[in-house]
Amino acid sequence: MAEVTVEIGGVRAAFVTREPAVAAVVASRYAGYLSTGPADWRFEARLRVEGVVPVEDVVVRDEGPGRLRIERHDFLATLDLHARAGTVALGAVDHVAVDTFLRVAYSLALLDAGALLVHAASLGRAGRAWVFPGPSGSGKTTLTRVSPDATLLSDEISVVRLGPEGARCHGSPFWGELARAGENIAAPVAAMHFLRHADRHAATPMTSRTALAALLPNVLFFAAAPPLVARVLDVAAALVERVPCFALGFRPDASVWEAIERAA
Repeated sequence: MAEVTVEIGGVRAAFVTREPAVAAVVASRYAGYLSTGPADWRFEARLRVEGVVPVEDVVVRDEGPGRLRIERHDFLATLDLHARAGTVALGAVDHVAVDTFLRVAYSLALLDAGALLVHAASLGRAGRAWVFPGPSGSGKTTLTRVSPDATLLSDEISVVRLGPEGARCHGSPFWGELARAGENIAAPVAAMHFLRHADRHAATPMTSRTALAALLPNVLFFAAAPPLVARVLDVAAALVERVPCFALGFRPDASVWEAIERAA
């Protein structure tokens, strides 16, 4: 029996498996995020007898209080939110299947810790972090590419966690177009900038209400149970209250950081 523990956003999840190939994929894919500390969550991983099945997208079903069934063409999983445990049967033993499962699982696991997975790029500079939410095509990868002197926390899926000292952004292994994990560090969030392409750089302050409306479509969350959705709303609302938020129009040029830092 092998056990491989991953730590993302301060939450540790252990994969327990009798399949060496599964343990090897997890250890390889999350090499910068492995932990020897005690697990907060435990996932029993095995192979799926049926292999890959014709399910086009991620399907999440409520199986009773605190229990979810998650299926995609390359895995079938269950989660028990109260026990902080689950199972995952992999039809394809590769990093894509494991990564998709973990994105769903961590969207729920992080919620208990006051954290969200946000469809956002995030970058660190001078001990602080900036978060840049936006849908595909809004400029997340472009911004990371014109920021060579910044520390990459994520180019696609960022972890933002609220605590007594405020909001912190954690490095994320969930990558996008850059196909590169962020640095496994955390820094206080200086500001959130909602991206759009423009002819000139301009950071316009947003009200909390406007920022919340812009943030929610970019929060990764797959469950529909009302208590869970309410918790997402609470964390998101607290986040935009505590972090300065801006609408950032920018062109692909490193000088955008003058506007970003001037706004903060």
